[in-house]
Amino acid sequence: MKYIQFLFILFLCPALNVKAQNSSVADKYIKTAEEFKKNLQADSALVYYEKASIEYQKLQNTEKWLDAYNQIGTILTRQDKYDKAKFYLDQALSKGLNTLGNNHLLVAGTYITLGVIYAAEKKYEESLVFHNKALAIRLKNLGEVHAEVATSHGNIGNVYFRAKNFDESIEAHSKAMKIREQIFGKTSVEIIESYANLGNAFREKKEFSVALEYYHKALENKIKQRGEGHKDLIRYYKNLSDVYYLMGNKEQGDQYKTKADEVSKNL
Repeated sequence: MKYIQFLFILFLCPALNVKAQNSSVADKYIKTAEEFKKNLQADSALVYYEKASIEYQKLQNTEKWLDAYNQIGTILTRQDKYDKAKFYLDQALSKGLNTLGNNHLLVAGTYITLGVIYAAEKKYEESLVFHNKALAIRLKNLGEVHAEVATSHGNIGNVYFRAKNFDESIEAHSKAMKIREQIFGKTSVEIIESYANLGNAFREKKEFSVALEYYHKALENKIKQRGEGHKDLIRYYKNLSDVYYLMGNKEQGDQYKTKADEVSKNL
């Protein structure tokens, strides 16, 4: 009996060693890809995510394979290569749904990138379908008060804004803001985008006083985090300047335009 067990282990060990080696190789590819991505070398990152995905497919490691494909899809989307991105994301979605089910967070990640692509293509209804599916998965897995849930509400708000449905945009961004306030506080880095997005939507609705309120909150937070004179402030000075001009308040508009110009000159 011991001899049989010894033979079984002897035959099994080479297979286990090969699998471990392949996993190690795949993980190294992922690490290399992430370094390239961090250093903004997107094309090199794509090469190594692809290499990693091939190894993970051999290992039948669906989660890591799916994550690699999601990363490829995201990078291609940022390069505006939407058809190529969809090729990877559609495969990721099909495999993810078949093996991981329709409530897995990696599947949510695939939905989000597809949502981004369809919004960029001005297919807003399709985009919202994907973003709402991602939101439902995140709510089920993470609960209502979570940073990723806030991000999904923000994604939905952005799509509604691009579709010029400003009331729905405000509702979605307000949900994101409340979650971020609860998690991070009212003066956090994370909440600035909520303030800015709400300011944008109220500006488009011509509710200028409300838009100014949110833009000022965004600016005050950014100054606290970056300090006076930082390049990131230019955007917020311009937002305020634009709204004051729209209100016919040239004096205030000129004041914030001058501040934006001063920061630009000192860069």
